Amino acid sequence: MNKIRILCLVLAVVLVLPIVAACTSATVASHNVKIIFRVPKTDGVDENGEVVYVLDADGNKTYDEIFKYDFESIEGTNGNCPSALQVAEEALRKFEKDYELTADGHSIAAAFNYKEQEKTDSEKGYFDFWECTVNGNVSESGRQSEFWVYDNEEVVYTWTSDFRNRLDTTAANTIDPNAETTGVIQSDDTTIADDAEDEIA
Repeated sequence: MNKIRILCLVLAVVLVLPIVAACTSATVASHNVKIIFRVPKTDGVDENGEVVYVLDADGNKTYDEIFKYDFESIEGTNGNCPSALQVAEEALRKFEKDYELTADGHSIAAAFNYKEQEKTDSEKGYFDFWECTVNGNVSESGRQSEFWVYDNEEVVYTWTSDFRNRLDTTAANTIDPNAETTGVIQSDDTTIADDAEDEIA
């Protein structure tokens, strides 16, 4: 009788394990997800060779949408919702659009003949890159691969040019060895000069 009970228990475990495994590895899908790639509208260059952007009434840049796709449903991986990077890759592959990832594999580096690049001059660093937002928000981690997308959200990739002041400096620090210096020279040396010893004696 005990053997039958043990056999029944083993069979029950064998039957339940696949169900538990299926539940724990279930994929999470997001529905009604929209993705857009856009670039700023330009109107040539000015006399200094700077790009002239087309602005709206409030002085903000205007954009051309060069790619747009609506997912009815998209499944995530590893038990998570899809990431912004996954949404972009699936949309681009679906329409056979060429793209490249950054060296770390976490973001889009190039698409639609726009490729991220950096350059510097003596004062500033300049950056051209695909900035990603989900419902107007940027990723806190900076990684598109960890930027989760939920139902009814919009993923927007915007070609962005930005600059910031350099933190380093190219100015060399030089010291003139012939310059006079004044000040107190600290020393732990307590040696008394010979003349001073004679006076003490």
